[in-house]
Amino acid sequence: MIKTILKRIWKPFLILLIVAAAAGALWVWSIKPLISKLKGDVILPEDIVPVEKGTVVVAFKGQGTVMAKQDIKVTSKPSGILQKIYVKEGDFVKKGQKLALLKPGRNEFEDFKPITIYAPADGTVVKCHADSSDFDKDLSERNLSLPRPGTFLEGSYENTENATCFLRLVNTDTLLIPVYVTESQVLQLKKGMPAEIEVISLGADAEPLTGTITYVSTQIEKSGDRWSDSKGFLILVELPRRDKNILLGVNTNVSVPIQKREDVLTIPANALFEKNGKSYVFKYQGKNKAQELEITTGLASDTTVEVTQGLQEGDQVLTELPYGESW
Repeated sequence: MIKTILKRIWKPFLILLIVAAAAGALWVWSIKPLISKLKGDVILPEDIVPVEKGTVVVAFKGQGTVMAKQDIKVTSKPSGILQKIYVKEGDFVKKGQKLALLKPGRNEFEDFKPITIYAPADGTVVKCHADSSDFDKDLSERNLSLPRPGTFLEGSYENTENATCFLRLVNTDTLLIPVYVTESQVLQLKKGMPAEIEVISLGADAEPLTGTITYVSTQIEKSGDRWSDSKGFLILVELPRRDKNILLGVNTNVSVPIQKREDVLTIPANALFEKNGKSYVFKYQGKNKAQELEITTGLASDTTVEVTQGLQEGDQVLTELPYGESW
């Protein structure tokens, strides 16, 4: 009985909620401002902001993906059959530690002395990436595990790209974020500059991380598999992990301060109006009146503008055009 009643009333109830929400939005955004204007309240309180001392920062902004600074693909020089594996995924190994035993040759009947594969660096044992032939397969069919004994490994003495990846040694104590920038941007960036890093998945309210630019390329580069498929001038931002739970592969926003001025007179960027190459504000006079005023500006960011002439601390300006003004 109750289910039948609920089935009958849920649609009308939902429609009622939608109509109420629409009516509320219409009141807030249309009817209420119109009534205010008809009554003579042509300047809304929320459109009035103070002129105050502050800091203006102009920053380069880009995006990049977190990667391990060290990510070494371990391969064998001779081709051969894997006989023993001394490590498992997740193990931390030291440089020179035994990883596996390989019997060179194409089959068990070739009489070559087994050789040991040693760790080329300290790091955590991680599975190899899927190769390009695996990309069209379902995840369950991809080969993402460490090779088993009896597996044939293709070796290479010169080009490891042609050799079978046995495992990877990753060190996540220090992370890297590669970012590709334009010609005009790269001229403003230098090694040693601090960078503020925001992990996008954590949201804008998360505490930003601090890194440092450690590499700035001097020519346009097309990225390889390690970085991405981007093209431009590559910069690398180094980020010490310091026990923070930052996952490899997450996307980040990177901000590098280029210019900064502190304790200067500022207004919000949306309070500045430009016309014919000149800068103006609408200075609030009180009693629903505002004066159009030409000002001189200095450094400007996306959110804040420095005012060098025309206003004083404590003045008030509008972030919206007064009613009846066209621009």
